[in-house]
Amino acid sequence: MKKFLLSVSILTLLISCDQKDEKFCDCLAKSNDFNLLNQKVLNGKTDDVTLKKAVKLKKEKQKVCQHYVNMTGEKMLSRKKACK
Repeated sequence: MKKFLLSVSILTLLISCDQKDEKFCDCLAKSNDFNLLNQKVLNGKTDDVTLKKAVKLKKEKQKVCQHYVNMTGEKMLSRKKACK
């Protein structure tokens, strides 16, 4: 019985590691969008509309990514791979 429970636990762990975290993928996409827009702002190639959009994207990114702020780099990289 113990072997069966151990096998089920290990199998569950392996399956859960391979699953895609949709919320993390959304966070990653929102971060990429913000970074691209922020590059334009930092390069001075912007107007008021772009600045407002950058501020809006930053707030959206913070909201979507709030659960991942303290995630270790190792976990983040493994979840990033699953998003592709």
